[in-house]
Amino acid sequence: MIDGSWTSTSQFSGCGWAWMDNLGKVQLMGTRNYIRRESPLHSELEALRWAMESMLQYSTCQSFGTDCKDLIAMIKEPRAWPCFAT
Repeated sequence: MIDGSWTSTSQFSGCGWAWMDNLGKVQLMGTRNYIRRESPLHSELEALRWAMESMLQYSTCQSFGTDCKDLIAMIKEPRAWPCFAT
């Protein structure tokens, strides 16, 4: 599970992730803050990126969960989100 935090008046954003086993028990977690990103979606994306980077040291087969509908939509249809194109 991943999550990002963002407010327009704060200098910093935050993100966190939790790695759970098949029974839903938390095995490992991480939290951190960073200079505020451009939008709430950017913060959610940063949380996903960091969780993926962190989990690669444990396994290459992972699934990730989020409560951010826009992030899910962006992953399903990246062409619909041209401002996030690399």
